[in-house]
Amino acid sequence: MRRTELIKDTKQRLIRRRDALRHALAGDISMLRSLPEQSVGDEVDAAIATEQSELRSQMASFESRELAQIESALERIRQGRYGRCDNCDKAIAPMRLKALPYATECINCARTGERRAGLGDRNSPINRLAAYRGEDENESSTDEAYEEIR
Repeated sequence: MRRTELIKDTKQRLIRRRDALRHALAGDISMLRSLPEQSVGDEVDAAIATEQSELRSQMASFESRELAQIESALERIRQGRYGRCDNCDKAIAPMRLKALPYATECINCARTGERRAGLGDRNSPINRLAAYRGEDENESSTDEAYEEIR
């Protein structure tokens, strides 16, 4: 798959996901607004209603963040910057973009950022995988990587 085909396919996937998220968020928001009007029976019912409300709120927050990332990716496509790392300006591997279409960093910059921020626990599966693969392993060249997708 060539770069232009990958971008075209990714744009369509992003638009479909964006539309689905907008629809889901509209339902979540209307449901969250209607919750205070519901009557609650006993303490158990109140606890369940509170828990469900919290879960819906967290899900809406997660969906909102994903929607913002998708909008940003679509804007980068319009600007011709899609698939370039925001930090080092190198091409982001096509397999990374297929897995995470709104990625803004290449895998090396993302790993470096996680290490710097101290977000990764040394025993986390992600860090163990990075250590297994070799932390300084470079991504394959862009043209080779796009050919591998075929």
